[in-house]
Amino acid sequence: MNHINACVIGLGNRGLWLLEKVLLANPGITITSICDIYEDRIATAAKAVQNHGGSVLGFTDYRQALAVAGLDAVFIFSDWNTHTEIAVYAMRQGIAVACEVGCEYTLENCYRLVRTQEETGTPYMFMENCCWGKEELLATSLVRNHVLGTVVHCAGAYGHDL
Repeated sequence: MNHINACVIGLGNRGLWLLEKVLLANPGITITSICDIYEDRIATAAKAVQNHGGSVLGFTDYRQALAVAGLDAVFIFSDWNTHTEIAVYAMRQGIAVACEVGCEYTLENCYRLVRTQEETGTPYMFMENCCWGKEELLATSLVRNHVLGTVVHCAGAYGHDL
């Protein structure tokens, strides 16, 4: 198995949860740097890394967090309006990007993400996971197996307070 040295940017509820429950639980990943604009979040995340037997460098500037030597990948869990800026910067540094909720507010920035990935060849992955939940897969299966009859209209939303 390949080993990955990673940075985590965005240590709010979702970022901290994924750090603790997913990334630190994976023996193939070492978290080498973390970043958030809030110092208390950095301290909490650093303690989580230490509790798993590691040590980590904490930053409030994502550019510094991405400058740590030997970095292979970055997991971006920051607020949505920063995803493209951070992802583009990371790809230009040759750092693979995994971005939670591939959200963008402008079509131009969507194109910017695609162009940067194509220009650099650096891997970029959307990590949206809600479409693979138990309820979503059940609904998909019910429709595909015609349990619900013929679907003539469907609407969906991602409506919750973040």
